[in-house]
Amino acid sequence: MRTNIFYNPSENRLRAGWRILLYLIIQIGLSILLSNLVKLLLGGFPEDRTWYIAVRAILVLIIVPIAVGISRKFFDKKSVVSLGLRFNRLTVWDLLIGFFLSGLMVGIIFITLMAAGMLEIQSIHWSGTSMPAVLGILVWFIGIGVVVGLTEEMAFRGYLLQNLQEGIGMTWAIIISCILYGVVHMSNPNSSLLSGTLIAVIGFLRIFGWLRTGQLWLSMGMHAGWNFFQGPIFGFKVSGLKIESLIQHSLSGPKWITGGVFGPEAGIVVLPVIALGLLVMYFWTVKRENIPWIKWNSWESL
Repeated sequence: MRTNIFYNPSENRLRAGWRILLYLIIQIGLSILLSNLVKLLLGGFPEDRTWYIAVRAILVLIIVPIAVGISRKFFDKKSVVSLGLRFNRLTVWDLLIGFFLSGLMVGIIFITLMAAGMLEIQSIHWSGTSMPAVLGILVWFIGIGVVVGLTEEMAFRGYLLQNLQEGIGMTWAIIISCILYGVVHMSNPNSSLLSGTLIAVIGFLRIFGWLRTGQLWLSMGMHAGWNFFQGPIFGFKVSGLKIESLIQHSLSGPKWITGGVFGPEAGIVVLPVIALGLLVMYFWTVKRENIPWIKWNSWESL
């Protein structure tokens, strides 16, 4: 009996690889369309970084949910909520724990580098934009915190990871998802093989949130907190991108330790706090039941 490489008759839908491909085509197509629309209506993206991130955040907040929604309904034939977006009594707590855990992690990196003489504070004030400090911090919090945390988790740990899992099993889905996450971020400025590798490890940290809860909220909170505290508060680069910040500092010492101009994600200083994050997430979720982690570790199919 011949196997249909495009269609799974038992599931009455396309096979996972084709679903992922169509999702990526939709997302890339929407990105090109809306970016050109901004150029047509506004003459291009704003030069001020804070206003730029505000416009970008609006586009991303449109593109990803639409691409995921269309793909989930017509290709996966499942609901978007089933990706891990179901509200329950722990939703707000997961978001808050994830957010402030990331703040603690970045704070530990900051203090560690300062204690080691590799980081020197230059000034503490909101810099680099004509926008008032409170409004600027709010824009960055929403733009690279809330929006990126929500949309990247919906895309990577939601649509892509879970479709890969349905196609090739959990273990390989995790491995490929982490590699893909690292490779995608290697297109950022000042990236390196080390930064790509460490971001792949951070990808597992985000996957761990879904594995331990079956929902995306903990991972979303962590992602939002990591970006927000790393850039706008403590003044590190965020995956190679310059961010307006409250604290301005200078780094010295080996880049493979500090991360240099890419940010701490490119230095081994990030590894201990990743371990801390995994440990805290484990104990925070230790009483959860019927979660992907349990099924994966007992070799049950999801």
